[in-house]
Amino acid sequence: MRYTQKISRCGLRVADETRKPPPHSLKFFGYIVKSVLAILASSMSLASFLCAVVFRPLLLQKPLGRFEYARGFIALWIGLNAFFWQALYAAQPLQTGSFIRDAEIEATLHDYITPLFRVAGLDPTALNLYVIVNPEVNAAASTRYSIFMNTGLILESKTPEQVIGVLAHETGHIAGGHIARTEGMMGKATLAAMAAMALGAAAAAAHNPDAAMASVLGGISMAQGMVLHYSRGQEGTADSSGIRYLDDLKWSSRGLLEFMETLAKQEFLSPDQQDLYMRSHPFSRDRVDFLRQHLKNSPYANNRLPQDFYEKYDRMMAKLSAYLEPPGKTLLTYRSTDQSVKARYARAIAFYREGHFDDAIKQLDALIHDFPQDPYFHEIKGQFMFEKGRLDDALISYKHAIDLKPRAPLIRLAYAQTLLEKNHPELSEKAIRELHHVIKYENNNPFAWRLLATAYGRQGNLGMSALALAEEALTNDKPEIALTQAKRAQYHLKTGPDKLRAADIQSLAERLVKEKDRF
Repeated sequence: MRYTQKISRCGLRVADETRKPPPHSLKFFGYIVKSVLAILASSMSLASFLCAVVFRPLLLQKPLGRFEYARGFIALWIGLNAFFWQALYAAQPLQTGSFIRDAEIEATLHDYITPLFRVAGLDPTALNLYVIVNPEVNAAASTRYSIFMNTGLILESKTPEQVIGVLAHETGHIAGGHIARTEGMMGKATLAAMAAMALGAAAAAAHNPDAAMASVLGGISMAQGMVLHYSRGQEGTADSSGIRYLDDLKWSSRGLLEFMETLAKQEFLSPDQQDLYMRSHPFSRDRVDFLRQHLKNSPYANNRLPQDFYEKYDRMMAKLSAYLEPPGKTLLTYRSTDQSVKARYARAIAFYREGHFDDAIKQLDALIHDFPQDPYFHEIKGQFMFEKGRLDDALISYKHAIDLKPRAPLIRLAYAQTLLEKNHPELSEKAIRELHHVIKYENNNPFAWRLLATAYGRQGNLGMSALALAEEALTNDKPEIALTQAKRAQYHLKTGPDKLRAADIQSLAERLVKEKDRF
């Protein structure tokens, strides 16, 4: 995990330094539901306004008083504000810096979900898994094989089975194509509300105010029911798919049941007191009953996961809590008398965050002595050394980590960054080789492209530097900058595949700029 002021004194590598999620995948399913409900609320407000201010005086042939007009306009104003502000909020991506990167945590979650993807008939190498610094208990699936998990959900879990149960459920959403169909259902619900209002207007014109009001409000209720019923149906389907995947792996679905039972306790709380998962995933006690019945009859109910899943879970929990919670709390939770690996790991991070560098390194050196083949202990020591300015020591630690885990792009990225920080011309070529390894696995990593541009720039290779900057801009959804840098790259590059790539970026960027201008 890398340092960032945005999270803590010693925190996690953030998305703007590594891989950003695609812009269209940033919205949680809960935000989509909120948008629909905001549309429906504003429709009800507009319907009330039309009935009170337009239809009623027309039918009664009697002008309204100032108070009635004011009341109608206030209702309209509130409804339209609810629509525009909520829709705007729902469309916003999560703030830059919320998405964190950590080689060990991502590897653990990928180990958990890869078997689920395979039995679901999905390609695990296409998975985009995003961990978000957010205390809310929530997870969501989105388009293009994207799964979002809040740190709050991970830290509130009690077992790896619970985390895996949620991942199985979200895998069910992806395999079922629910997100794309939800967006279609939103459009149908909106059309239903609009059609109901048109029928209401026709009824009013026929001097039937009761029919007008019934048609408008009934249509809106129908539209709302379409969305919520469809969402509940999706949740049940995702549950069924999730437990089928778990059964195929002979894993227990007890974790998913336990998670749902926790949500069941919140069912009677007000929405503001419920976890976000409860609000974004429509809940039904039938789902709990279904899971209980399945577990009762499942031959795998008491099966345990592979042993290393529990060890990885303990380390993930210790690492996350040590980074995200106050160091004092970490040291109280993992006291010096506890000599387990997770406790020693957490204490090393807590000591470092408190500024006790020597104590932190002492803890890490002891772990490395006991587990010399563990790449992540070497990696985090490299991080501590890098942030302390001891670059030579950092390079040694990162190199050990890479030797032990060569296909870990985030570790190679940190190593390349340290090489460039040394600012020695002879190290630039080495950094370039490392960064090409990173891009091989993470082509959408803007920080890798930025470092690559820096390395080529130090060599005086202006064409390749501009090409890397164009790639970075494209990844960051900045087509104007991508267009400028692609043209610059073509000017400096000789004929070959790199110049062709620059031309491709120019063509794509020009199209994206035109699309932005159109909207």
